[in-house]
Amino acid sequence: MEKKGLDGAREKLKDIRIEGPVYEGMRQIVNDHPELVRRILDHYAMLERGEWIRPNLPNEMQILYMRDRQTLSFLLFPEMLEIGYQVGRLIGEKFIAPFLTGRTLPEIMQSNLHFALDHNYARQEIVTAAEDYAVYRNYECADCYGLPNIGLNICCYEAGTAAGSFETPLGRPVQVRETKCCANGSDFCEFEVTVL
Repeated sequence: MEKKGLDGAREKLKDIRIEGPVYEGMRQIVNDHPELVRRILDHYAMLERGEWIRPNLPNEMQILYMRDRQTLSFLLFPEMLEIGYQVGRLIGEKFIAPFLTGRTLPEIMQSNLHFALDHNYARQEIVTAAEDYAVYRNYECADCYGLPNIGLNICCYEAGTAAGSFETPLGRPVQVRETKCCANGSDFCEFEVTVL
C-alpha cells in the first residue's frame, strides 16, 4: 500500500539516487546551458569589481531570504539533503574550481580559504589537511548560525560545493561530509574531506 501525505512524499524522495549516470545527466543539463554558466561567472566577476549586478539594488541581500527557504525545506524533507549536495557539487565544479590554484588538496584548500569570507558566507579555518584527507570548519555560517538545534546537519550545499571545487583540480573524486552543524547543536560547522 502506497503511503500518502508527507510520509509518501518522503518515501519517494528517499528512493532518488544521484550517482554516476544521474549526476552525469545533471552535469550535461548545465553544460547544455553555456550562456547561463557564462552569465553566472560574469556576475562573480562583477561582484569582485564591486559592480552592481542589478541596476537599482546592491548585490547584498538579507540573509533570511535564503535561510528560511533552505532550513524549512530540509526540516520538512531531510531526504533533499542529498539533492542539495549534488547541486552544490556542480556549483563548485563550474563556479569555484576555475578560481582555485594548487595541485594538492592542502594547496587547493588554502587557495579556496578566502572565498567564504569574501562573500560573507563564513569565517573558514583549515583544521588539518593532508594528501587524501582534510577537516575544515565554518564559523558564523550563513546557512545555519544562530538557529536552534533541529537535529540536522543542513549545510549540504557547502559540502557539495567543496567536493566539486576540490575534485575538479585534483582530477579525482572527493567526498565532503558535514560532521558538525550549528543547526545540530554545534558552535560551528565542520566538514571532513576525503579524496577517493
